Amino acid sequence: MDFSLSDKEQKLWERAKAFTLEHITPRAHELEKRDEFPKDVVQKAFETGLMNLHIPTEAGGPGLTLLDETFVSEATGYGCAGMATSIMCNNLAFAPLVIGATIEQLKTYVEPLVTGKEAKFGAFCLTERKAGSDAGAVATRAIRDGDEYVITGTKCFITNAPQASLYTVFASTQPELKTKGLSVFMVPKSKAVKIGLIEKKLGQKNSVQSEVTFEDARVPKDCLVGKEGDGFKIAMKTLDKTRAGIAAIATGLAQRCVDEAARFANIRHQFGKPVGQFQGISFMLADMGARTAAARQMTRYAAWMADRDMPNSKDSAFAKFFAADAAMQNALDCVQIMGGYGYINEYPAEKLMRDAKLLQIYEGTNQIQRLVSGNIILRESANIDTGFHVKYDGKDSPMF
Repeated sequence: MDFSLSDKEQKLWERAKAFTLEHITPRAHELEKRDEFPKDVVQKAFETGLMNLHIPTEAGGPGLTLLDETFVSEATGYGCAGMATSIMCNNLAFAPLVIGATIEQLKTYVEPLVTGKEAKFGAFCLTERKAGSDAGAVATRAIRDGDEYVITGTKCFITNAPQASLYTVFASTQPELKTKGLSVFMVPKSKAVKIGLIEKKLGQKNSVQSEVTFEDARVPKDCLVGKEGDGFKIAMKTLDKTRAGIAAIATGLAQRCVDEAARFANIRHQFGKPVGQFQGISFMLADMGARTAAARQMTRYAAWMADRDMPNSKDSAFAKFFAADAAMQNALDCVQIMGGYGYINEYPAEKLMRDAKLLQIYEGTNQIQRLVSGNIILRESANIDTGFHVKYDGKDSPMF
């Protein structure tokens, strides 16, 4: 077992951290006041080679691993979770295409977006007002019409939708089949794609989410990814792979909380000594550090498993909910350690707290992650014999 990074991984990690310290951390508060997409920062990330990492080389991308993506997500999440979401959102938008599309489809629809001089964006379009965690309730329809599909419906909370050139749309081709009737399409930007309400959020203001409506949007039949009915399977595989990216952003934010709180605890004096020397504060810092370290290992392990095509639904769910909860608790503790300063918006703690909350909600709420992992644990337990047998319901059973 080797926890060290390869030279290539270490260089990527250092490059992402240097980018964050130069372009993200110093401007996060300033750009947040605009409540808009941080175009210039994202463009610099694109030019630095920190975007579209998972696109295969055959389609013009660098063909890096999911583990590589976690290094960039953690580094940028340290600076600003909102900017990290904006920078890394193509990982989610294009992941269903990398999973289910042919190389020919990727070369036609994705390669032009990742090989130009300007950053281009995709948008992952699954959530609707009445269909979030319940993908079977998706109301967006895709109807075959000759050599085309006609897509109609409205999605909400779609990250990067106003900036996107390509929309990865989950639509029902057979509504009566619920999840088994869900399909996924690549929908290029057109006049039939309308951007609706742009959400005003509590935190992560350096990313943009909006409604997007498809008004009889016609796409060629080769925009179907996989086969009709493959949508739910592709969505679940996508989330298994991308949850580690959200967990990495959360880990970066959690580490930032440790660093800001510890720095403050070293320079803030009360009763003649730094407040960090008081046991109550030092114990809080120790817990914050432990949560962050655990989140980092869980995140990288989930990504490592995905890179090897190992079943990782449980471990990616573990990583997502644990890291997001760690980020939220660390942010609360950071505010508490900084006292009144933690509640003032010219200091970083209050922004960290607002940004952390969304990590527990988007890309599958933490409750859904617990449901997913809990159900897997129950299934796995059917094949576990602890060696302790008792009579249960009249049968010999390895149960208490």
